[in-house]
Amino acid sequence: MTIYGNVVRATHGETRSETLGSGDATKELQSFTLRQSPLTYVAAPTTSGVASSLQVRVNDILWREVDSLPGLGPTDRDYITETDDADKTTVIFGNGQYGSRLPTGVENVKAVYRTGIGQAGNVQAGQITQVVTKPLGVKGVINPLRASGGADRESIISARRNVPLATLALDRLVSVQDYADFARTFAGIGKASADSLSNGRRQLVYLTIAGADNIPIDQSSDLYQNLVQALHRFGDPHQPLQVDIAEVLFLVISAHVRLLPDYELEAVEPQIRAALLDAFSFERRELAQPVFESEVLSVIQAVAGVDYVELEILGAVDQDKVVKALDQFQQQPLAPEEPGEVEEPGESPAEEQAEEFLELLGLTGHADVIAQPAQKNPNAPPSFLPAQLAFLTPDIPDTLIITELPQ
Repeated sequence: MTIYGNVVRATHGETRSETLGSGDATKELQSFTLRQSPLTYVAAPTTSGVASSLQVRVNDILWREVDSLPGLGPTDRDYITETDDADKTTVIFGNGQYGSRLPTGVENVKAVYRTGIGQAGNVQAGQITQVVTKPLGVKGVINPLRASGGADRESIISARRNVPLATLALDRLVSVQDYADFARTFAGIGKASADSLSNGRRQLVYLTIAGADNIPIDQSSDLYQNLVQALHRFGDPHQPLQVDIAEVLFLVISAHVRLLPDYELEAVEPQIRAALLDAFSFERRELAQPVFESEVLSVIQAVAGVDYVELEILGAVDQDKVVKALDQFQQQPLAPEEPGEVEEPGESPAEEQAEEFLELLGLTGHADVIAQPAQKNPNAPPSFLPAQLAFLTPDIPDTLIITELPQ
């Protein structure tokens, strides 16, 4: 048994202190740009799911960040922030009508904030072994548990999809669908679906979530805990609710293509791979969305230069099983070539390696991949099984194999 003492809670980001500049009461909407980026946001039980680490003081008095200036009074000590495409954050103060102007002074506008955000903060257990500064008495540090819930800034595709959802519930959770819409707009959540299920005694809202860009989410993480707290806060506190993490399935595709005359596989194969990775990416697939053979064939057939397609393997394997199989495969020693062994024509070492990996996964043949919705667990009632999410990952190239049929 190992007992850890002196355990403290830590979140991503390095603290910065800087003087933003001098206030000028003659200027409207005076602004300052933070020198360091990106600004750190931490998980919080708010409608957006995050809270800024930025603290701005003017003449040593704390001013507060708000969503917008309209609605503020002329003496309200508040400000707004804007972040551009380069992750530079600008602090904007009022104009004297909507929010107070800055008082005139010399270097009287100061800020304390943290920088660093995103998936880089999802470190594995034991990965952190050093500290930037050592407080008195500290010999060393280690993180006994992995970190999870850290997500990059919302992509344009995700923002376009989530902006309309944010206006549906209006921060009030009434219907079952409201719970899914609210979770989808929560920072760090990429997919969400809500169902009304019964455990035999009562009806409850069962919410399945998946992290943005498939980031890991532990039930002990700040992201999960703050989401559950926010759901109870903005919904009915007496409504039974259960939140589970989606079961991720990695698609595995192996196909043979016949090319039209004058085309080469070296030029066409990257286009086929890019088309499949886009069509069946995490961003484009939804929870419980099936993957049909006809979809795969249609995507490949639409690539210029493809004559026809023969699908050899189409299936899905649990994410954890794929990762374990990959680790096992990478640790296997290369089999020595037998004396006089003749290599099969048209089969490269990379193709042989990919086929061996597929054999390790135990996949043969092709069939439609049916991602299941949330449902009762038939093997362990009254528990539930979360919804499944099937997509093609670019992180494991051997899950997508494209070979050429000889003419």
